[in-house]
Amino acid sequence: MFKIIPILILIFLNACGPDYDAKSDVTGLQFDGVDDYILIEENVLPDSGDYTISIWAKADSANTGARTLISQSDTSGNPFFFGSNSVSDSSGTIKMNQDWKSLDKTPFYLDNKWHLYTIVNDGIIGDSANITDTSLFYIDGIESSVVMGNGKSYPIDESFFIGTMWDSSGEFFSGAIDDIAAWDRKLSSEEISSLYNSGLGLDPTIDSLNYKGAENLIAFWPFSEGADSSVADFSESGFDGQIFGASWVNIDSKLEPTMDSTLLAGSENKKNDYQKELWGRVLDISGKPLYEASVVLTGFHNEEFKWTTNFSTNRRGDYEINDCQPWDAFIVSMNGYETQRYSPKDSIFLESPIDFTLKKKVEEPTIDSTMYAEISRQAEENYEMIQYMINSAKQNQVVSIPEGIHIISRPILIEKKVNITIQGILSSGIILNDIHQPVFIINNSSNIVLQRLSLGHEPTIKGEHDSEVVRINNGNNIYVNSCEISGDAAIGLKAVGVKSLTISSCFVHDNSWFAFSFQKCDNVTIENSQLIDNQEVMYKRSSSVALHSNIIKD
Repeated sequence: MFKIIPILILIFLNACGPDYDAKSDVTGLQFDGVDDYILIEENVLPDSGDYTISIWAKADSANTGARTLISQSDTSGNPFFFGSNSVSDSSGTIKMNQDWKSLDKTPFYLDNKWHLYTIVNDGIIGDSANITDTSLFYIDGIESSVVMGNGKSYPIDESFFIGTMWDSSGEFFSGAIDDIAAWDRKLSSEEISSLYNSGLGLDPTIDSLNYKGAENLIAFWPFSEGADSSVADFSESGFDGQIFGASWVNIDSKLEPTMDSTLLAGSENKKNDYQKELWGRVLDISGKPLYEASVVLTGFHNEEFKWTTNFSTNRRGDYEINDCQPWDAFIVSMNGYETQRYSPKDSIFLESPIDFTLKKKVEEPTIDSTMYAEISRQAEENYEMIQYMINSAKQNQVVSIPEGIHIISRPILIEKKVNITIQGILSSGIILNDIHQPVFIINNSSNIVLQRLSLGHEPTIKGEHDSEVVRINNGNNIYVNSCEISGDAAIGLKAVGVKSLTISSCFVHDNSWFAFSFQKCDNVTIENSQLIDNQEVMYKRSSSVALHSNIIKD
């Protein structure tokens, strides 16, 4: 019954979601730039991990000063912001946490035309203030910039705003807004291109073309109502919003999105599908010129003869290729950076100068074989030391684990022991370098205490962690006190057939399945513990479990 209830609730919510008809959607909302906005009184963007958010906007040409399209707030700051810069309205800006980063040479169009802005947030790297997040920014379906910013710090209570800054106090947007959507994963460049090239005819609630994001849709406001003072969320999340001042307008002409005429300069009346003059710069993501970057142009004189021309950038990162022959591939590369490949039909060649931004390769750390052998030897020695101490323990004896982090090669086994305590001295950690086995296994033992220990798996090992951190089989009177049971595992603590189990003052976090799993257990108590960022708190079957004074955040 514990597992069935959430499923039934989810089915009910899904059945209640509104249906969206893209063909009949011909309305959007106009914002006056003075006091118009929309308020969604919920946390829309995920608190951690990846997400994508897209928005169609048509900014007024007189949209001077700082203007906000979308933002997400709290009482002390602004975790997310996107809009036009107050210094130069030719630049878009993204704010993550309290860190502003301008998107160099990235236009925020003030041309009274529709544009699709898409932000793809990479939350894998981490959310700590000391860790760098990397996000991608797209305009009209084309990747424009890589944005670096400090990790996010999200509050519990947030609000999502459309058309104004995080507290509805200013930076009001002037222009029209339509079709805002958010997903809880990173959309691919092909999916984003489909969103744009559909000309607003694409329904994000249904997979079509290259778009496969329907099941990941967490918010969608098409502004299709055409009347009333509220907007409906056509995803299954129920993020409905309240309109303050914005007026309904007909935007059926937007079904054919237009590209800035400046992007088409030099492309008219071309008899060939290639550009004869190519020039620009090659830069890194910080805007630093890349000297001696390779620019390679390839083509075919005929079906049998292929030609290749190679150029290198100068100290300013400049390259120039004049009077090109018909070509079919343009390759930009440099040692230590990711190679970029283009065809003549790619939109980047519609505008000159043609600048390229290279990303550094993420190199996998290499471990010297002798160093690896030493680490393995030390892990085996640590295992043998701890296992010997436990095997030698008599009744009523305390086994003290030395201070420090101890990487072990095999699980520590407590087998048929009675009345022993295993505790850490100050800060003692036991880390297993095998992601498919538990760190601690307690079998057929009674009156066992684990306390003041930090337990987990080696985080650098790749692969799916499918084990537990602590496993207890057929025990009595087991007490786990003041322990950290860290993630990188499917389950934090799993107990089967245990009578009287107490988990007190523990920190159990970041487990990919459950913090706890109990099967055929009696008299289980979880008290005064922090259960943070586990996929789910508990799985139980034929078990009695009581929770008291815990902090739970999933």
